[in-house]
Amino acid sequence: MNQSDSGKPGEPRDPQELPSGPQDQQEGRAPEQRAGSETGRAANAPGADELERLNRKISPGPLHTSGFNSRLQRRIEQEIERRSRKRRYWRPMLIVGSATAVLAAVLIIPWDALYAYRSVAGALNAKTAAVASADDTPAPPSMTSALLLGLRTEHDKAGAAQQPSVRYSTYRTMLIAPVRGQLQKTAEGSGILMPYKQDFWKIEAMTGTTATDQYQVLTAHLADQPTPVPSFRDEDPSEQLQHVETLVFAGNQYVSVAESQAAVSASGARSSTDRVSVRTLPQLVQAAAADALSAGSAKSRILLTDVFGASIGSLLDEFNGKRLAPEVNPQITAASWTVGRDPGRWSAKLAEPILQRSSQSESYILRDFPRELPDQVVAYDDLCCSWKDIKATWPDATDALSSPMNDIIAIFENGKLNVYPYGQAPGGAPLLSIPLKPGEQLVMAQWATDHYVQNWIDRTAMYLRPAQ
Repeated sequence: MNQSDSGKPGEPRDPQELPSGPQDQQEGRAPEQRAGSETGRAANAPGADELERLNRKISPGPLHTSGFNSRLQRRIEQEIERRSRKRRYWRPMLIVGSATAVLAAVLIIPWDALYAYRSVAGALNAKTAAVASADDTPAPPSMTSALLLGLRTEHDKAGAAQQPSVRYSTYRTMLIAPVRGQLQKTAEGSGILMPYKQDFWKIEAMTGTTATDQYQVLTAHLADQPTPVPSFRDEDPSEQLQHVETLVFAGNQYVSVAESQAAVSASGARSSTDRVSVRTLPQLVQAAAADALSAGSAKSRILLTDVFGASIGSLLDEFNGKRLAPEVNPQITAASWTVGRDPGRWSAKLAEPILQRSSQSESYILRDFPRELPDQVVAYDDLCCSWKDIKATWPDATDALSSPMNDIIAIFENGKLNVYPYGQAPGGAPLLSIPLKPGEQLVMAQWATDHYVQNWIDRTAMYLRPAQ
């Protein structure tokens, strides 16, 4: 029967629609027979006098005596006492029987076999626990990132007569990438190999001398092209000049350069100038040794407002209001900035000019600029966790890098670059450890992921000397 035919569940239908009951069917009687039987019973019903007599008999109450009397109470108490004695009787018997069974077990059971069973069971349980523990241990992540690293080392070189020593830098680039599941240093070479758009460019420090001057300047060229040789000439034959350019940062299109120049006039007067600038790679390419100082002019550099917009003018005003010796030192301008390295990240730095008239020198003090660098300057520069967390895991860390895929993390510590799998517990061994040179500093960190990894492995092998 469908539910639609019966109405709501549990709801009776009209009595006229109900079929004959199951009791009639079980007794084999038709409804007509049942009606006749009921008529017969009605004929044998007691009369009115009999009903009156029965009513008088039961009217005082349902019972002639009270339902619970003292006799019944005594019977109940006697039954409780009997059962209690029965339980007390069996308790000692159960104790004696249990002790006998235990003694028999001690004498009969082969305990050497039981011990062997327990040993085997224990070994199986230990093996099962070890397998379960191994299953719970997360597998090392598959590495899908490659790190192109640029490093700089500064040196001192004795200067010419009456000149101070020349501070110059050397550079190297290495690629760290997975090869058949193993992290390796796949290539290494001198200079900075910088990915720019669809090509690789090489930034190199070129040195040159004239009769009175010494230079170290930065040049840039396509990696598959020969290195251009700059020409050097004396700006002032009566003056001895030292000019050094140092690469501080290399991103995906911008570079930061520090310039230092020291001069000794014919009369022996000394002067020096230190400044910083941010340039595009094409601007660096166009710079020439002959006009090295003009290459640092505002026309050949990126201004702070080019990156952050004109709205930062109020911030520059705040810094100028707090600068040292404002009556002497020049103001901070939008051209006075650089990209510097803090532990775990790149950041914008204002260069506050400092003049020392007594020594005819101009230098600067770097101030932290309270804005994060956009992706157009630094890409994939987000560290996996806070620097506090890094120091908690690697107390000797001085710097750190983490891949955008969160598969590897590189830690600078104890004169080494140690690369770990992401999420490794403290104290674990690195996947790769590379010794660093004394005083070596990070200049560039570029990441490749997915199919670009193999592309970088192949191309850097052409442009960098393979690692030994």
